[in-house]
Amino acid sequence: MPVALPQTGMAVDSTLLNTMRVEPKTVVGIEFTMKNDDGTILESSEGKGPLEYLHGVGMPLPPGLIQAIEGMAVDEAKSVVLTPDLAFGHRDDAFVVELERARFGSNPVAVGMGFMANLDDMIEAKHGMRRYFIKEVLAEKVVLDGNYELAGKTLHFDIKVVSVRAAEPTELAHGHPHQAGGCCGGGGCGSGEASEGGCCSTEEGSEGGCCSTEEPAAQKQGGCGSGGCGCS
Repeated sequence: MPVALPQTGMAVDSTLLNTMRVEPKTVVGIEFTMKNDDGTILESSEGKGPLEYLHGVGMPLPPGLIQAIEGMAVDEAKSVVLTPDLAFGHRDDAFVVELERARFGSNPVAVGMGFMANLDDMIEAKHGMRRYFIKEVLAEKVVLDGNYELAGKTLHFDIKVVSVRAAEPTELAHGHPHQAGGCCGGGGCGSGEASEGGCCSTEEGSEGGCCSTEEPAAQKQGGCGSGGCGCS
């Protein structure tokens, strides 16, 4: 059916102005709620504002969610059930390791603490850099778990696309969206502290910002885009 074009001076419905659909190399804003099989809300954008990410670059969201969002347009909503294969994978006992308590020195050690580490020189299995959580603290040992906390779980998502735009060349180069007031969805980087040199600064004052050339401190939590869709 032919679409009547607006005449000069005629008001245009704002929904006609954004017909772009989600595809690779677009910056997408979504509202979401993530629940487990029991219906318990695990994470939500409510009260935080939409989560923005760069679609088709890297893996900022679970692969099944990326597939579900592809092709959607602004104001479209859907519910998606993701099995572990399409969410955060299955648990792997090879990622559970024991270290001598003495290796932590005088650093505080408590169940639930998380950190990024490369333990390849301490354990037989070679996992490279990954996030570990302290699972158990014994008299002489500390048990670490490198499995993601949502691994092995079926997740239920309610999602709504609230914005879609073409990514800027610098965003494609850096691998994340830029916004006024910070990068990575506008909420700053890493631990959430604003860097003096700017998010994508290479100045010394940037202190390891999102796109800084400095190496981020090992003890910092999160990272670019932390805090969204269970990808913190």
